[in-house]
Amino acid sequence: MAREAYRSLYGDLAKLKDDSLLKDPAAGTGDDNEMFQLLLSVSDWVDGYCNRYFYPRTQTLEFDGSGASRFFIPDLISLTALKEDTTDDKTFETTWAATDYWLEPYNTDPTQHWGQPYTSIKVRQHGAKSNFAAGEQHFQVQGVWGYRQFKEDSSTDLNDASMTATKTTVAVDDGTQFNIGQTIMIGNEQMLITDISSNNLTVTRALNGTTAAAHTDNSDVFILRWPAPLERATLIQTARIWTRSADFEPFFVDADLDTDVRLLLDPYRKLPT
Repeated sequence: MAREAYRSLYGDLAKLKDDSLLKDPAAGTGDDNEMFQLLLSVSDWVDGYCNRYFYPRTQTLEFDGSGASRFFIPDLISLTALKEDTTDDKTFETTWAATDYWLEPYNTDPTQHWGQPYTSIKVRQHGAKSNFAAGEQHFQVQGVWGYRQFKEDSSTDLNDASMTATKTTVAVDDGTQFNIGQTIMIGNEQMLITDISSNNLTVTRALNGTTAAAHTDNSDVFILRWPAPLERATLIQTARIWTRSADFEPFFVDADLDTDVRLLLDPYRKLPT
């Protein structure tokens, strides 16, 4: 079974196999592919249960105009461009200035470990706009979507003088700072670690809608961190499904939800509107 890598995992193999979960202090690798896939499946399930996703995804979305001074959006980490289609031809010819709108709620910072996402855009009182003109797919928002983008310095750097946009092996100064399943960031590019050999990380490039790019030697390498209760719930659910199932060809995420997992996730759950 190959290791699929189309999105971030809310946990890594080292934490999953820790003595507090699977009691695998020897860290055998024979089942790593299956564990990786199960951790991926549970991460998908967590997003579905919470009705939101927690990894940062670069994407352009379109919205109907509300005709009001505010419209609600999915979880947003940062906004790159807000554009309006003023002629109903789907070309979005007008770009709003940053002085024309506010992101709400105020005083949140989705790039901090304590931060939460923006959930609405409001017309700025002293800007050049008066409202979000009514119309189908009238607005386009380019940005980074998701609950949070908190990145932590890995304490080691890129060790490659020719890191191109296509390489899938990332050489670093100290590979012991990383675990399989972690999402790393170099510049604005996200990568998922699928294997580690000494100081060489095998990665999937351009993860979560980011763009693969060349990176300079000694670039900082960051690790994306998830809310601690979310990561713990993902690891617990993954470990319990693993121990309940004798055969993982194929496997299915257990429909039952453990009480402690529910208690960890419920504060992050967003009810459908």
